[in-house]
Amino acid sequence: MTPPSPGRRFLGWLLELLVVALILAAGLVVGTAFANGSLFFGFVVALTAMWLYFAGFESSRAQSTLSGRWLGTRVTDLDGRQLTFRHATARHFAMYISAITPFYVGYLMAFWTKRRQTLHDLIARTVVVKRE
Repeated sequence: MTPPSPGRRFLGWLLELLVVALILAAGLVVGTAFANGSLFFGFVVALTAMWLYFAGFESSRAQSTLSGRWLGTRVTDLDGRQLTFRHATARHFAMYISAITPFYVGYLMAFWTKRRQTLHDLIARTVVVKRE
């Protein structure tokens, strides 16, 4: 199990940022339209869509989100096995912890940890590896 290069991880984050922005925008539009302009409901719809996107794709046979497919990476447990939906859900919600760390250190950890793991990878006991 070979970790991707730091550059590949960074490019993956940029691509996911674009996907997340699109999901957030669509969720807000759809959610507020169905709830008579309720921004709160729009956020609930958007956050639910993001959870289902990450957990669904990472627990699928492809083991990766769209950026992972494009960049040739996949997410596994520490033994190289496919994640269950429950495990991928835990990883997704651990991402919020990475996101609130000062200066995004939780994400930047991928640049200095041996297996290129972020804080949420360490919490969820997962690793991103190159597709073989």
